[in-house]
Amino acid sequence: MKRQFHGREELPYSYLVDNIKTVLIFLVVYNHMIALQQVRISPVIRSIWYIITIFHMPAFVFVSGYLSKHPQHPLKVVRNILIPYIFGYTIHWCAYLWNGQKIDYELLRPTGTAMWYLLALFVYRLTIEAMGKIRFIIPLSILLALWAGTRPEFSTYLSVSRIVVFFPFFVAGYLWQYSSTQKIRKFKGKWFLLLFCVALLCSLWLYMSNNDLPVDLFRENHSYQISGVTNLEGIVLRSIMYIVSYTLIITFFALFPEGKLFTGFIGKNTMSIFIFHYPILMVLNWLDLLKLPIMLNWWAPLVLSLVFILVLGSPPVNWLYNGIIYLISLILFKKNSGNKAVFAGEEAIDDLPESDYA
Repeated sequence: MKRQFHGREELPYSYLVDNIKTVLIFLVVYNHMIALQQVRISPVIRSIWYIITIFHMPAFVFVSGYLSKHPQHPLKVVRNILIPYIFGYTIHWCAYLWNGQKIDYELLRPTGTAMWYLLALFVYRLTIEAMGKIRFIIPLSILLALWAGTRPEFSTYLSVSRIVVFFPFFVAGYLWQYSSTQKIRKFKGKWFLLLFCVALLCSLWLYMSNNDLPVDLFRENHSYQISGVTNLEGIVLRSIMYIVSYTLIITFFALFPEGKLFTGFIGKNTMSIFIFHYPILMVLNWLDLLKLPIMLNWWAPLVLSLVFILVLGSPPVNWLYNGIIYLISLILFKKNSGNKAVFAGEEAIDDLPESDYA
């Protein structure tokens, strides 16, 4: 019999989630890679960039929430998320300095880096046990996010805009049950979900292209007006984003393979990929290696992104990453009975999304 966490069924280990995580981390790397050069010269690649930006982070946040049902000691959340956030931000900052760019060390405003997500995840993990008990929390959090876009104070500081906008996906994943996954996989019309998603994405892309709307609108960093649209238009487009992303997430759980794949190790080691990939891309771009003629072919970023996740998600790199985080934790925390939660288990750290399988 399965144990219960606050009335929720404990998750069995699932290769399905590993497979979803593998695809999502590939999209993260690929989206960052093409954003540096190819989107400027290829309308087709720019369209792909737009489409990926609409849904890939909402899906990541949902899966993180889905794997966050196991309560954790706050100190362990600090170790697994906040310390990697500071470490990752520092690497990004050093990459800027290496290129000769003098930038302030703005730990509370992680713009220009990929680290905003860990800051959001840190806030989510500390609050979800309480927030998950609120009635109608999903529609209420969506209404809050729609309203937040009308207010300029929701900005890049502390990633507050993104934290609010993406929270409905985290709490939806948190409340999503393993039994719901089994039901959706048995749904006979699940392939129509995919067609519906394609139609929605194409329609949204056409609207954005015809109206020359910036992709920044779906990065959720700023208010609607700063992103270049009216409040009413922003509310409508953000609402469509929720519909598209939720539908795609359900489609992922319905259609992705459940069996163990040879790429499964990537899904287990997404954190090391996330931490290291963008600083490396920054260096390659500043060395003009991403401007080489071969890199301007449509297939080259796909192949290089695959190489990135295979190498950075490999056991040796993940072992190196875990060792660094453990060493920092050992320096910061006293390893005594009062802080056992920080060091308990010494399992591999992987909180993007967290591998807290029951």
